[in-house]
Amino acid sequence: MAISPADLLAIDSSFEKSSFLDVCDSEEAKDLVAYFVQNIVSEAPDKRTYDETRAVRLGLASLGAFLQANVTGPVLEGRGKAEAIFLSALKGREILQNGVGLAKTDASMASFRRLCIRSLDTDGVSVYPYIPHIELFCLSRFIFTSGSVLPAEMPEIWSNPRESLSSHLAWTRLRIHLWHYRLITQPSLGPGSLFTKSGRWTDVPTLQELIEKSLLEAETSVVGTAETDENQGQPMWPQESRIQFRLEEANCHILLGNDRKARKALQSAAKVSGFVYALSGALGKRTRFQEKNISQLVVLAKSLQVSPTAANGQAVSESAPAALPLNDDTLLENIKFNSDQRPDEASALPIQLQDITPENQPSLRPVDQILLLTEATLKDTFSPTDSLTSEEILPFAVRVIQDESTNWQVYTQALLVRSRIELNRSRTIERGVLQMQALVDQVIVDTQEVVTSGRKPTANGEAETTVPGIKVTTDGEPDHSTDIKRPTSFLPAPKPSESASAHDRLRYVDALASPPRWHLESELAYAWTAVGSLVSALEIFKRLRLWPEVALCLSTTAASDDPDGRGGGGDEKARAIVRWRLFHRTGTAAETNDDDELENPGIDLSSLKASDFSGPERSPPPPNAPRLFCILGDLENDAQHYRRAWEISNRRFARAQRSLGELHLRRQEWTQARDAYALAVGVNRLNSEMWGRLGDIELRLARFPDAAAAFQRAIATSAGTSTGTGIEADSAAGEDARTWSNLGTALLSWYREVVAESKDRLTKLKSGEADPLGDAEAEEGKEEGQGASMESTRRAAELGKSAQRLLQDALQAFKRGAQLANSNWRIWDNVVTLAAALSPEPDLEDVVLGLRNVLRIRKSEDALDLDVLTLLVREATKTPAPVPNSGGSGNGSEGDGGTVGAGVYDPPRGTIENKIVALFETDIGPLITTASTAWSLISRLRAWRRDWAGALDAAEKGWRTAVGTASSSAALSTTSSEASWLTDPAEFDLVVQRTEELVAAYENYGVRVPAVGERWKGKARSAVRSVLGKARVSWEGDRRWEMLKRSLEELR
Repeated sequence: MAISPADLLAIDSSFEKSSFLDVCDSEEAKDLVAYFVQNIVSEAPDKRTYDETRAVRLGLASLGAFLQANVTGPVLEGRGKAEAIFLSALKGREILQNGVGLAKTDASMASFRRLCIRSLDTDGVSVYPYIPHIELFCLSRFIFTSGSVLPAEMPEIWSNPRESLSSHLAWTRLRIHLWHYRLITQPSLGPGSLFTKSGRWTDVPTLQELIEKSLLEAETSVVGTAETDENQGQPMWPQESRIQFRLEEANCHILLGNDRKARKALQSAAKVSGFVYALSGALGKRTRFQEKNISQLVVLAKSLQVSPTAANGQAVSESAPAALPLNDDTLLENIKFNSDQRPDEASALPIQLQDITPENQPSLRPVDQILLLTEATLKDTFSPTDSLTSEEILPFAVRVIQDESTNWQVYTQALLVRSRIELNRSRTIERGVLQMQALVDQVIVDTQEVVTSGRKPTANGEAETTVPGIKVTTDGEPDHSTDIKRPTSFLPAPKPSESASAHDRLRYVDALASPPRWHLESELAYAWTAVGSLVSALEIFKRLRLWPEVALCLSTTAASDDPDGRGGGGDEKARAIVRWRLFHRTGTAAETNDDDELENPGIDLSSLKASDFSGPERSPPPPNAPRLFCILGDLENDAQHYRRAWEISNRRFARAQRSLGELHLRRQEWTQARDAYALAVGVNRLNSEMWGRLGDIELRLARFPDAAAAFQRAIATSAGTSTGTGIEADSAAGEDARTWSNLGTALLSWYREVVAESKDRLTKLKSGEADPLGDAEAEEGKEEGQGASMESTRRAAELGKSAQRLLQDALQAFKRGAQLANSNWRIWDNVVTLAAALSPEPDLEDVVLGLRNVLRIRKSEDALDLDVLTLLVREATKTPAPVPNSGGSGNGSEGDGGTVGAGVYDPPRGTIENKIVALFETDIGPLITTASTAWSLISRLRAWRRDWAGALDAAEKGWRTAVGTASSSAALSTTSSEASWLTDPAEFDLVVQRTEELVAAYENYGVRVPAVGERWKGKARSAVRSVLGKARVSWEGDRRWEMLKRSLEELR
């Protein structure tokens, strides 16, 4: 009989009243464990068949026990019995390490766990090497994903029960892969140290692709068409499960850095749940001395239905971890909202929330609380770290914390989210650090085993002192003599009656994406650095034996200018730690066994010196050796270390080539940098930053087609796709304005090369030479490094792109970049340049759009491009303005002599002429101070509109600008270096041109302006006399002088 989703949920619920490891007692479970051990120790096991229900039960129990021991607590029961089963399976088997077989009597849980750790290595990245009970996770992973026990491949057609089981287990496989990814992710320095942020910087593309594939399979299995097809029958998975899946999907996308997909998953979860929430404002007081109520942010939320029992019929636990009070002399513990505030009838809130007050909100279901916390995590991960972001995120965590009834793990996560936010504010940072310390202590106390000798628990749960004794263990019995004592906690540990059961804590652990214990402690270490306690952070890293983090922390705090100061010698200490992990001591042989020194957590790091560890490389290399070699390469600036990291990882560790590429860039070795980044993107094709960096290098090397291809891949991968789609990609794709701008630059340069090659080809054809495009065989025989002629044209032809299409694509790229970086005038200026250069017709709409934004940003006359302005006026005035046909004599045309005409013409709204007129009148006119040519263009545009008074006014302003600016310049300076129309022939040419235009304006428009009328000749003569009088000394007798004299004579 096939296992249905209901059966899977029943198996999961069956662990509530028993220990997970009780499943290992059956003979079939022991046989399956032996089969797993045989697979791990590199022996080729035979294909075996197991009862599917029992295999699923053992796999779920192993995963649950592992998460209980490393994420949630309480202390795992029955671990000794489980270890004995694994040790029994190890008996008589030879464990291979680095190709050399160990003696069968040397087989132990420690050596077996090292093999389990190595089996989880992916793309040169290792998991944390000191994970307790890692064999349980590997057993669950083997059962569900290897395909040796249960089906792991989705069938094309679900026909038989076994294929149906594969689809039902897709969700479980996704969870296995996600936890594998979380075990691999490394803590990172700086603001990105949060567990949710660190996952985005982990280079494991193989596992990332596997997660994305499993996510699609799980979505098909759990959700199917239930949310999209109303005619679909009853879904196989209950509502609670479908909500949890959407929450896990959102956290999966957050971990992989896909914010849009995460938000979409949250919206789907809220829709399935019927949950309504909104971030709103309400009057209230935040400080103790505040007298008036002001608007405060608050999250209003209401579940569709709330019952005292969970969806599966189990009571919700009322126990919760302790929350620390704020105890601030200014801030209140909680915002005190105004209870007299009346609901606003015109409120934009959903109707379900309009009758809810901030201080009297209904209880929420646990899945809805998780949705609020995931929303907060999403905002925290993808928003800039500032006070505004913190104020927006905090209400989500506060809403969950203040809820009356909640799950233990949900409440723990809410406190953690609040702590992360409070680290960014001076008045709450103390509570944030101490609350995180309390949470870490709680997790450590709840997950770390108690020493069995010296103290033993009594019936009431308390511990009593006993006389230490000597105990002799048998060969098959695990040895717990090295168990460390249970640590003390910041707050009193809760009694068993006050704590939650393992099943309650694990119920929502996947939906919450709770971090493992060592990640939580690492986050605490970075929190201590935020308050200046570097010593506390280093002690945590040393206790966790996170040596890369210890080295990075020391290197970050190094003070090369103050060798005797607190951070003095940090780089040298970091080098010593990394070399200690990677190399034997100087002068020792490669066969020397000093691994005990590596596993000694109490080693004095201050005694280590880099010069003492220049011996042979350790074999086998330690976990995360590629990362250690990269850190050593950064510290010693040695390319050989990056190459060694690349080789150790079997050419899969992309960071090695990325770091090597950056080293070549610093040395300006462009070709070598390009080769390194090409190898990096070859193994990690989902990293948009590396694609963008490769594009920058290709651009620097003038390989424009390759640069364009790289930037297109960067844009596609940042949008969450795996293949480049070019400019035709979705407008929401790629949120990096710099990448879009660089793509536009690459396409524009490619266009220019194609045009240049086309001109060169025509020249050669006219001279009788062979056609470069027709000599393909000769091109193939050229030596490497010479490059093929017309390469850009060939590449464009292969893609079916003409020169004009490349130019249009460049314009679209610049427009997208300008939209994303709306305050960057340089990108908008590129939009103007390219839109004006299009042929056969320029894109005037984009020219106007770009110019308007450039002027909006720069607000300066220097932003005016006179050539582009001339283009706009020429295009707008190339056809006469239409004249209304009303039949009256007042509607004369421009050639009617002294007739006033038909009035000012206003182009219809939406036309390009209307936009050009608005641009000149609204945006350009107020900025002009010295550009007389701009006034000349405005005069021409107004005359086209039959605005005779405005045209004459613009001509006068243009003349005054040309004459007045130059004159003032001459008056302020007596040196010939100052450009002035009295000394500079070019400037005098401009003044003569403006004067001639003014005379023409008076002659053509004067009689049509009532304020001027027949006096236009007198005004024109006055303008000419003024210029002649000032220019007499400098330009008398010049041809331009004579031109003005003739104009004056004609006006008499």
